[in-house]
Amino acid sequence: MNPPRQASSRRKAEDKKEAEDIFVEKVLETTKWAKANSQILVFAGVVAVVLIAGGMYYRAWKTTQIDRAVAQLEQVQQAVSFGEREAAKASLNQFIAAFEGTPYVLEARLLLGQVLLEDGSPGEAIDALAPAVREMDSEPIGIQAAFLMAAAYEEDGRLDEAERMFLRISNTAELTFQIREAISGAARLRAAQGNYAGAVELYQEVLDGMEAEDQERNYWDMRLAEAQAKG
Repeated sequence: MNPPRQASSRRKAEDKKEAEDIFVEKVLETTKWAKANSQILVFAGVVAVVLIAGGMYYRAWKTTQIDRAVAQLEQVQQAVSFGEREAAKASLNQFIAAFEGTPYVLEARLLLGQVLLEDGSPGEAIDALAPAVREMDSEPIGIQAAFLMAAAYEEDGRLDEAERMFLRISNTAELTFQIREAISGAARLRAAQGNYAGAVELYQEVLDGMEAEDQERNYWDMRLAEAQAKG
């Protein structure tokens, strides 16, 4: 037998009243807490305003810093192009110290490394480039810095380190020409140290990844043949 409809309706009404009573009770509790802790609420409001204002100030400050960095880096680049190398090196070091944390510091390090390498200071160039090279997995400019560092290692007579840097580039770079250039550098260094078999291995690696109609294939075939003849 089904229960009387009247009993069911009465139960629903009681449940609704109970729910309304709980809601009212919670509202009253919240109101009492707010009155008792008004100072906390005011303080929280002040903190929120300070945080918002601080965030806006920081964004404005960061934008200003980046604008200043761009302007100063352009001036330094002009100094380098005009041959004012000592002044450029001093300015680049000052720039790096002043704008560390901005995206333009890596570019400044790349330029400083290039100037130092061209001026015959490969050891200093390596030190200047190192932070940029550490970003080569995430920043394209890091690959450029790594090529310069490999050249600096080679200039400094540290051929094993130069070879390792070239191989690291070949495993990290995404552009085909960069990968091939890096492998070519490593193979050249192996050949320079009499490791012709190692050079052959690298040249063959490039050829194995080429299409038959690749226009560069003749160049790599020639380099492979040279290494094989000497080995």
